Amino acid sequence: MKLQRIAPFLALFILHALLLTTMSLASQKPIALWDFNQTNDLLRATSGTGSLAVLGGVRAAAASGTGSSDPSTNADFALQLSGFLKQGTGAKTAGLEISASTVGFQSIVLQFDVRATSTASRRIQVLYSTNGPSLMAGPSFTLTVPSVFTNALTADLSHLPDIANNPHLRIHLVSDWEGDAYVGVGGNYSTVGTWRLDHLRLMGVPVGGPPLDPDSGDTHSDSGTAVPPITITGQPMSLTVPEGGGAVFQVSAQGLEPLSYQWCLNGQPLPGAIRQELRIAQVYRDHLGLYTVRISNGEGSILSEEASLALLSDPTVTPTRVEAVPGPGGSIQLSWPTRAGSTYSVLRSVGWNGPPVVIAQGLTGGSLTETPPAGDTFFYWVQVQ
Repeated sequence: MKLQRIAPFLALFILHALLLTTMSLASQKPIALWDFNQTNDLLRATSGTGSLAVLGGVRAAAASGTGSSDPSTNADFALQLSGFLKQGTGAKTAGLEISASTVGFQSIVLQFDVRATSTASRRIQVLYSTNGPSLMAGPSFTLTVPSVFTNALTADLSHLPDIANNPHLRIHLVSDWEGDAYVGVGGNYSTVGTWRLDHLRLMGVPVGGPPLDPDSGDTHSDSGTAVPPITITGQPMSLTVPEGGGAVFQVSAQGLEPLSYQWCLNGQPLPGAIRQELRIAQVYRDHLGLYTVRISNGEGSILSEEASLALLSDPTVTPTRVEAVPGPGGSIQLSWPTRAGSTYSVLRSVGWNGPPVVIAQGLTGGSLTETPPAGDTFFYWVQVQ
């Protein structure tokens, strides 16, 4: 009898909870979205102001996104992670880091599609940080079907108040193990296993003033007042230098301080390259390619234009750095080793990365005295012909 009286109220409570959940999902707006279809800058956000970074030494590459929930009807790619750590090491350290500001949002939810090969770790652990280096455990997922996308996995973080209105949220999607057992999605674990991630989106319910518009790049402070986005005021410039010569890439930007920098070569982050200026003391072929820098603050990030680094292209010329010694009256005495039957051209550049200018040609000896213009720092090279 009591159960009969309670049942209508229980049904009404369940219906009310379902309605609240539906209303919350309908109110959610995207904070940041990655569809990974820009293969020339795979980690760049498609919309919003978040940033991505790989963790634990894994490698990132583009792979087919067929089967994911990405609505793209043209080129459909996913982010493939490979090079996971060997068995017995590195639980919860290898995978992907998401950095974003949730200022102006509450009820935060992360959704993503994932496709893992049979030997990849079947357990995905979500970790999060709201205030610095310490990480706390969030939801985890267990994958059971290999080589097929599992779509719209949802890490519901809405019950964590510190994640809402947070300018420095970090979320890790990392591989984990079943206790001490390294279990793959379809059997035994192996380091050749890969994960593919697609249609990664961080969402929330706008609160406290105008919400973020991910497509415009606008951000807001805790008080709801507008904060200017990061603006690059000086892009890195492409350089062509002699082999063994120096190169300097520079960028200038304006935005909410502090600004952080991460330089990349061909889309891959360069370890330790986290300053506004990137210096390469001696350029060799391993350094050649396209350089970009991602500039970030607590409100988001922006990627610079590409700048190329190339060597002087004449294959008959071998550029060599020369020794320069101060001489009388502001002159410079240059010297370099010689070899029989060779002639030499001497080049001068303003700074390490300035364009080389030929100041002498057809020399048969290994020395030259030169008086450079005053007021600049010059570097000298010799081409052996």
